[in-house]
Amino acid sequence: MSALLKELKEIVRRLPQEKLKLLVAYARGLDAALSPEEIEDIKAGKNEIARGEWVDWDDLKRELNL
Repeated sequence: MSALLKELKEIVRRLPQEKLKLLVAYARGLDAALSPEEIEDIKAGKNEIARGEWVDWDDLKRELNL
């Protein structure tokens, strides 16, 4: 067993029941495959970036006074 897996097991073992339920729900989401729509959205986003259609996050925040 890897050191990382051992560390994770120890952390999980110490979690209270409420936090354990949240972790399980989160882990299920990680294990879920992307839908075809999500894959298409990712491809579309990558194409926009390749075309230079993006803005810098800090510039946008300044422009919107955030």
